Amino acid sequence: MSDKQLQGEWLGSIKGSDESILIVLGPHPEWEGNVKGRISRPGSNHPMVGDVNQGSVTLEESADGSRITGTWLGEVTEGSCGTEIHGSYLEGEDAPPHAFIMRKAKP
Repeated sequence: MSDKQLQGEWLGSIKGSDESILIVLGPHPEWEGNVKGRISRPGSNHPMVGDVNQGSVTLEESADGSRITGTWLGEVTEGSCGTEIHGSYLEGEDAPPHAFIMRKAKP
């Protein structure tokens, strides 16, 4: 997977949560090879940045726009052609990881 494949709209879910999550990513305006966008949950909308490194996806969200409040660490699902990512969501530094899945909604 490349940063260009990571761009677009994604629908996500975190195990143990009923929240619907929309992630919209585009090219980062300052850092080539990275993405920048927003993550939206019911009642909240936060900035998000990320990248792809050797096939692994890292996304970081920020509730206050300056410090990381959530980290998404994932791998592309084999056979999905870059349209599905599974991994671990970490809310803050001390919280236990929760499984997540993201599916591409729009390129």
